[in-house]
Amino acid sequence: MVRKKIDNRIRVLIENGVVMGHRTMFVVIGEKARDQVVLLHHMLSKTVVKSRPSVLWCYRKDLGFSSHRKKRMKTLQKKIKSGKLDVNEDDPFELFVVSTNIRYCYYNETHKILGNTYGMCILQ
Repeated sequence: MVRKKIDNRIRVLIENGVVMGHRTMFVVIGEKARDQVVLLHHMLSKTVVKSRPSVLWCYRKDLGFSSHRKKRMKTLQKKIKSGKLDVNEDDPFELFVVSTNIRYCYYNETHKILGNTYGMCILQ
């Protein structure tokens, strides 16, 4: 994976939003948008003093990946036991999905999550 320098204004926006207690909104478009979600969540979790922010992931029909947490953990454990897990080479998105508390929700089921607070919301 090639590392690119991210614009400093994004980090400043996230830090200012946390300090001021305001919400910050980013619109990410493109094929590799899900990889950018990992980076934005990482920046947010470094800035927030509390525990890692929980994530609300809303989508219309197709999520594009498996949301079954136990299945992901099982495959990750198999990789660890066989020695095939390499943090540098493995997909950072896979590690993000396994290690983060994510609540998946269809758009038409958003009434079920009213009143809950999340650290990050992703609208797919």
